Amino acid sequence: MKKILCSIVLFISNFAFAEEWVFDAVLNDKVIGQHTFIYEDEKTISNANFKFKYLFMDFIYQHKSTETWQGDCLKSISSKTDDDGDIYEVRGHRNNDQFLVTTDNKITELPLCIMTFAYGNPKILDQKKLMNSQNGEYLDVTIQFLREENHVVRGMDVLTDLWQIKAKGDDGDLLIQLWYDKNMNWVSLKSQTPIGDMQYKLK
Repeated sequence: MKKILCSIVLFISNFAFAEEWVFDAVLNDKVIGQHTFIYEDEKTISNANFKFKYLFMDFIYQHKSTETWQGDCLKSISSKTDDDGDIYEVRGHRNNDQFLVTTDNKITELPLCIMTFAYGNPKILDQKKLMNSQNGEYLDVTIQFLREENHVVRGMDVLTDLWQIKAKGDDGDLLIQLWYDKNMNWVSLKSQTPIGDMQYKLK
């Protein structure tokens, strides 16, 4: 489950036209749970709850995070994740000219203006580094536009732009594909995992 971490730690920060979005999480063509985002003003609350079987064993993933933003800069974060018994907690806030992140009683100093893997804000596509909200890692990322293509969103074909994010984390390589409509609204995601592809589909 470790390499799934960025595919299931998602945040929508700048949508002003809705209050709640719900994604089905689909693993190997099976819905294993949902990821819901509630956002108001510059605050985002993210809740994920997954359960699935693999090799006759049950696995769970639960994640809750609250992020606040000042423009395109992260202002604070508080998250807790249960990755099938492995517990992660992240706390972070802006302090003078730094962003301080606390994980496992260790404080890390980051630049003042940082972004998480906040897929709902297309400004992440211009970034060279992003913070993983599950474990606080500040990762080098390579982001590129792949192509324009039709993508099924809520049962309809929508013309989208497909982007790709590559990164290396403590738990291995990350490869994430993102679809945005022509208004740059995030509409879907796919990530490779050790046990198959994970896809997010809007309900």
